[in-house]
Amino acid sequence: MKHSKFGVVSYFVTILFAILILYPLIYIGANAMKDSAKIYDTPPKLTPDTARSLSIVVDYSGMEEAGLLESIQKDHITAMLSTIYELPKESLFEVKFYGTMNGKTVYYARAHRGRIDLEKDQGVFQGVAITAQTLDYPERIQRAIDSMGYKFDLNGLNQTVDAAQLGQNELNETVGNFLQDTYGLNGNFKGTTLSVNNWLLLESFAYYFRLPSFLYANNKAVSNFSFFIFLFNTIIVIVWAMVMQALLCALTAFPLSRLLPRKTANRMLLFFLGTTMIPFVSVMIPQFTMFKSMGFYDNYAALLLPHLLPYGFYVYLYKGFFDNLPESLFEAARIDGASNLYLFFRVCMPLSKPIISVIALQTFLSNWNDFFWAWMVTEKQNLWTLNVALYNISKVTSVRPNFIMGLSVLTIIPVLLLTILFSNQIKESIATAGIKG
Repeated sequence: MKHSKFGVVSYFVTILFAILILYPLIYIGANAMKDSAKIYDTPPKLTPDTARSLSIVVDYSGMEEAGLLESIQKDHITAMLSTIYELPKESLFEVKFYGTMNGKTVYYARAHRGRIDLEKDQGVFQGVAITAQTLDYPERIQRAIDSMGYKFDLNGLNQTVDAAQLGQNELNETVGNFLQDTYGLNGNFKGTTLSVNNWLLLESFAYYFRLPSFLYANNKAVSNFSFFIFLFNTIIVIVWAMVMQALLCALTAFPLSRLLPRKTANRMLLFFLGTTMIPFVSVMIPQFTMFKSMGFYDNYAALLLPHLLPYGFYVYLYKGFFDNLPESLFEAARIDGASNLYLFFRVCMPLSKPIISVIALQTFLSNWNDFFWAWMVTEKQNLWTLNVALYNISKVTSVRPNFIMGLSVLTIIPVLLLTILFSNQIKESIATAGIKG
């Protein structure tokens, strides 16, 4: 009975600490799914409000076809931007615009709040106050239309609004007043419908990924690939570091274990272990100066070349593992005429999978979280790694906090997925890596 009570208590304590550890991530994730105005609510709420979708219907019956499309397009952009601007705390995550004519829907456009915020803060309307005057520029309207898209067909579209729900919501009067009186629609405001769609909360992350393509539109690579270019750079650095450390540390440890006299090998091993005690900050500036003088600055070489130096602790792990391999394996191979190179690649490395797993995991985590070196040696946006990109994006005052939090969550998810997917391999590698030196 005592064991049973202890088991219940231990499970409770484990769950409690797991929640406490994950709470910051949960909090960031929840705020990423809020609109930016709701983040500052007091008292703060952990969970986001339900995401709402607003449909705006404007009628153009009786208008001539000449200039009709341009009039509807202006109303489309005006309705979307003014609605988000005038109703910042209504948790509107989607705005749909329906242009009707003679009982048919002839124009339809839809935009997520994240898309509208991008155009308003970093796109066509960057630095522009949302007023009736600033929304009355045909060139600006056309650029926004080209960016956001629409459907138009005088014969009628499939998209329709439930007539029974039109005008039956608490926002209808407010929206109608500011659209007609403040912003002056070309068409006749017919009403709105309001619905709940919580999938829109998750759709926000798609627009967080697109933020860099707006911020750094002058950089062709970032403009084309947005946040994926930073992910690509990070993966290049990580894969290179994992391969180089797994190979070079093994190549360093093999002669220490199998070719050199034991006393000499131990002294050299102390040298490699001693290098791990030197803080990176003490060599960061000299290393940066040396790299820059050699031309390794603001290019991939600056990011990759530091990983050609074997890390002392990994050398120690390999040496301890090689020392404990049965001597009979090497003697049998040498009798068959095997060279040292053959012993290394065909005997030692295939048996070193536990050590390689540990090194790969540690290298992945350390380089995924690395910031200072990549920040020091890169200026071009297309060379930034994830952490450098996040840092620089966070310094842009026009970027909303939910965008920053959303990007942060997206950079954390791969580490969590890796840990969950390879949890068994991680436990086995750690258990097998406890080897006597």
